[in-house]
Amino acid sequence: MSSETAWPAGVIARYLTVGGATADVIDDVIDNRPAYLSKSHAVRGACTGERCGESHYPVRFTFSLDDDPEQDEDFQQAVAEVQQWARDHAERCRAMPKPNQT
Repeated sequence: MSSETAWPAGVIARYLTVGGATADVIDDVIDNRPAYLSKSHAVRGACTGERCGESHYPVRFTFSLDDDPEQDEDFQQAVAEVQQWARDHAERCRAMPKPNQT
């Protein structure tokens, strides 16, 4: 896997697994506008190994459009929790990524 490959949208950290896949830390941002004038952030972890199925979902946060989630302590703790899951998973997962079809 090349370090030059662009990361998918929402991936904020990435760990290389033993099998060559990645364990990703993802911040899924859902725009709630116009009804609530806010954005929801669902911090989660997911493995890209083919048929691995491992994932980690600690919590979802809602912030007003003016708020910066990077300044929120609870958000940062959730990111740290998912990073720990990703590191631990990457050390033991042997699932390989599915090859690109050409």
